[in-house]
Amino acid sequence: VDWKDRSTCILFGDGAGAVVLRAEEGESYHMVTHSDGSKGEALTCDTGSFMKMDGQEVFKFAVRQVPACIAEVMEHNHLMAEDIDYFILHQANRRIVEAVAKRMKVELTKFPMNLQEYGNTSSASIPLLLDEMNREGRLKKGQKLVLAGFGAGLSWGASVLDWDLER
Repeated sequence: VDWKDRSTCILFGDGAGAVVLRAEEGESYHMVTHSDGSKGEALTCDTGSFMKMDGQEVFKFAVRQVPACIAEVMEHNHLMAEDIDYFILHQANRRIVEAVAKRMKVELTKFPMNLQEYGNTSSASIPLLLDEMNREGRLKKGQKLVLAGFGAGLSWGASVLDWDLER
């Protein structure tokens, strides 16, 4: 980030994360992904330069597309919001997460957040949150989760999984 660009440098954290998933025999879930290159200038990072972001455009994009994408993945998988224990979103901005919960008419308690601790860690945010929730004992075997992310491109997607790990 460009430390002179206050519109981006104060938002981002540094982190790395990974989640190992495995398919079980039987039921599987469909995931959804989308991309709209015409809006790519809203969030860029060219080789040899700094990250640039139009925060207002990214916010508007996220609060429109993320709930729609979650609804799409739930419809494809014949699920209702009541079937989901947690909605694990990319930890970009608290206001985005709150707006998604409000648009979906789902209690904010189903949208855990840790960005207040780490900032926006980009693609690491979902694995970091899953690990933190697992270590805290908040994730239980059999819980159904929706993972939803968005970012550069602009691109977005969502998937469903059943948590199978015993803490």
